[in-house]
Amino acid sequence: MLRLRLLSAVSCLPVLCALGQVHAQSSDNAGGVETVVVTSERRGEDVQTVPITIQAITGKQITDLGIKSSTDLSQYTPNVAIALPAGAGNQPIITIRGVGLNDYDTNNAGPNGIYMDEVYLASPASQTFQAFDLERIEVLKGPQGTLYGRNTSGGAINFISVKPSDDFTGNLHAEYGAYGQYQLEGALGGPIVDGLDGRIAIVKNGSGGYTYNALTGTRENGVNNIAGRAQLQWKPTADLSFLLSVHGGSVANRPAEYRHLGALDPATFAECSPQRVASANSDCVDLFGYGTPNKFYSGAYNRRQHLDVRSAGASLQGEYHLGSLTFTSLSSYERDDKIHPEDTDSGPNRLLEIDFGVHSSDFTQELRVSQSGANYNWLFGLYYLGENLRQDQPIYELLDVDNFFGPGAGDASPDPLNPNPLTATILYDRSKQITNSYAAFGQGDYNITDALKLTLGARFTGESKSFRYDSAQQVQVAGIDNFGPVMPIVSNFFNRLSNQSFNWKAALDYRVADKAMVYASVSTGFKSGGFNGSFLSTDPVQAAAQLQPVKPENVTAFEVGTKTTFFDDRLLFDASLFYNQYRDLQIFVLTPVLGTLTEANVLANARHAHMMGADINLIGKPIDNLTLNVQLGLLQAKVDSGETISVDLLGNPVTDHAHQLPLAPHMTLSTSADYRLPLAGGNLDFQVNAAFKSHQFFDIANSPYLTQRPYWIENARVAYSFDDEQWEVAGYIRNLSGQKYYLDIFDLSSIGFFQGIMGEPRTFGAELNYRF
Repeated sequence: MLRLRLLSAVSCLPVLCALGQVHAQSSDNAGGVETVVVTSERRGEDVQTVPITIQAITGKQITDLGIKSSTDLSQYTPNVAIALPAGAGNQPIITIRGVGLNDYDTNNAGPNGIYMDEVYLASPASQTFQAFDLERIEVLKGPQGTLYGRNTSGGAINFISVKPSDDFTGNLHAEYGAYGQYQLEGALGGPIVDGLDGRIAIVKNGSGGYTYNALTGTRENGVNNIAGRAQLQWKPTADLSFLLSVHGGSVANRPAEYRHLGALDPATFAECSPQRVASANSDCVDLFGYGTPNKFYSGAYNRRQHLDVRSAGASLQGEYHLGSLTFTSLSSYERDDKIHPEDTDSGPNRLLEIDFGVHSSDFTQELRVSQSGANYNWLFGLYYLGENLRQDQPIYELLDVDNFFGPGAGDASPDPLNPNPLTATILYDRSKQITNSYAAFGQGDYNITDALKLTLGARFTGESKSFRYDSAQQVQVAGIDNFGPVMPIVSNFFNRLSNQSFNWKAALDYRVADKAMVYASVSTGFKSGGFNGSFLSTDPVQAAAQLQPVKPENVTAFEVGTKTTFFDDRLLFDASLFYNQYRDLQIFVLTPVLGTLTEANVLANARHAHMMGADINLIGKPIDNLTLNVQLGLLQAKVDSGETISVDLLGNPVTDHAHQLPLAPHMTLSTSADYRLPLAGGNLDFQVNAAFKSHQFFDIANSPYLTQRPYWIENARVAYSFDDEQWEVAGYIRNLSGQKYYLDIFDLSSIGFFQGIMGEPRTFGAELNYRF
């Protein structure tokens, strides 16, 4: 059915172009829809003139919508999903048009690039930074290799901060809401001396948490983080400028707690059905007999350690204009350290606990030269990335088994041919990965006629990785909490991989009328191979097979679209259709280890997969004070029938029927209405928005246990701003209907439970904003 809908949409595009010829008018009408200037193609352009699918969110919209981190974006960007498999403060899994990597290991960056002021954030753990003092956010869909330093096969998300200027500007944001949630944000910038401007910004977030801990009587899932950014811009001459940016942040709160979903029948310990597990009154339990809490936002959590995340970085951008040429140099350094003591089993017992310890540091250097003429634009660049990443992640399994199955139940069996599946074990998991990536890239536009433009781009990428891995274990030998010597499993494993790729882009866009454009493009993308990052089999032979690197993945992406405005700019209509053909798509699965109750991660390749769908954006302004917005995403993202979706622990492929890719719902929808009413020396703004996601899976095998049913999220905000537009007071409600939903679900049914990452409940609050 989705294929039929897309074919119907394709046939409508010429009709839309004809409407554009009739209705497209001048943008000088003050009552029209406002558009945004973006820099997605490395130069300032009206978003309606850029021939790619791009969504821009302004700084004011970021405040109004309550976007506080990169993970908040997916509610407002159709065909974009952002999941947190380890909770807030940890790395997200970002999927754009079905393209993503459902792997929580820090050493495997996904296929979508995240940029902060043009700096690529190499470490996935650094991608949940606070969104503060931003000018805008740009979400680009499709491969972005010919204009960006780091090759990204799925898309890119650009965060652009407010820059220093010659004018004194600043803002203050204070917010307080339900569950003791608060945010304080402030920024100040302006001239320091002649030719030198500066800006400093800081944000502090805190809350008591929305999840009740029945074991302690306290609240969980609170936040306590702080971040800051300082910038200096120096212009020694009219043609030369330098921008220095230094930033840092820390997270120091209890780790996110999950919803414990029992998976075993309490009488027989047989696996419960999916319907029984998902029931609000489920009686299913885990291996130690702990069941599903009656209330959605509650549990009995025993771990009391704090999450500790510290990040810091700096970048220096220099720009020199020589006639019509612009030379740019961008250097950056980023460092992240994290210790995450996860209560993995989300229960009161020591069934499964993990300490995620990660350190990463990376350096990037980008050099670009560009030129713009009356009929052309071109850019050429060189890029280098060097990353050093270490993981130290001990795992604690079944430590309380003696309390439930009798003294000595967790002791290791003396017979290696008949191991005790209930053995209490501490596993040590350490790895080090060094990545070096370099690229040469370029793109040029040429106006063949006043209406027709040709775009060509190319990229060469070379990437090498070295990976060192060690694992060991201690087993219980003489009763609870008594462990034998450390026994190596994999000692000093070392391997390298090196991949190279040539990618390209070709596009045509045709201006049917002053404000009606159609375009078509084909591009290719590439993601290098990688290694299983952690938590491998305890069998040395199986672990050695898992440590073999996966192949690089390649995509060919096709897109056609239109961008039009009608009726004196009061109606904006953008639409695009896309089809992505993947080869050797990298996938991530969890596979049981034979003879034990544990499971091991497997990173593999699916030989063929495809994504097809549509992005539609409709903005209307029927009257001066009312703006309506509808954004629709349609998507079919599947591993092709008969292709590999998994591997066994010896690396042998397993084939199956076609499967929907994780975090790729068939339909996503975002709607909003904004009405401004002049009132008593100011303006009263009424804003409502609602977002819909259809049914989605959280794993590649489409397990009926790892799903989320369709759901809506509604939000409302009422604000009063004074005539000078400097002061604003507002009240808001988010998740108005109190929808209970999951952002991700992880399968740990081998020891009797599923781990659900809950979406936030209904919240409400008030805020004060001041801008000058």
